Amino acid sequence: MPRSDHGGSRPGAGRPAGEASQRIRVPESQVPAVLAYLDAYRQPASLEAPRPVSLNPSTVALTAFTSRVPAGLPSAADDHVDEVVDLNEHLVLPGHEPSTFIIRVSGWSMIGAGIFDNDEVLVDRALKARQGDIVVAIVNGELSIKRLGKVDGHIALLPENAHFKPIVFKEGETLEIWGVVTKCLRNLR
Repeated sequence: MPRSDHGGSRPGAGRPAGEASQRIRVPESQVPAVLAYLDAYRQPASLEAPRPVSLNPSTVALTAFTSRVPAGLPSAADDHVDEVVDLNEHLVLPGHEPSTFIIRVSGWSMIGAGIFDNDEVLVDRALKARQGDIVVAIVNGELSIKRLGKVDGHIALLPENAHFKPIVFKEGETLEIWGVVTKCLRNLR
């Protein structure tokens, strides 16, 4: 049988070895939306310009309740007021107000850490980054958000999405940590 120039194995093609596949039916009208989502899902996370947190105290006090809300079975909620919460005190480490910024994330490389496209993260530039921290780093002149770690003994920025590769820094290359992520803010409505 003559050999064809079409088909055959290609590096990176197909499903991972040993993993079953499944067909998914999508209404034809939704195919462009699904393809756009998958394309965006595979894009590296990027960040908008940092915005400083206000140094002025909050003018709105929120009430905190002593009862917790179960995420499982519902229970009767208690109406016991515990304290009044100032969001500045709740979100920003004391004394770190001038070094705390809010940055909007774009992309899906950190979904395993619970940071999704369009979330906002609080970044504290006064904290010293430790291995395992989620950091904002400057990579090739642009801000990037990843987990600080190691690969084969080399410092690396690790994504939290299997579709992305770690950024590994070899001997002589430098990594500039811009700040440490302390909180993630997400709009639910």
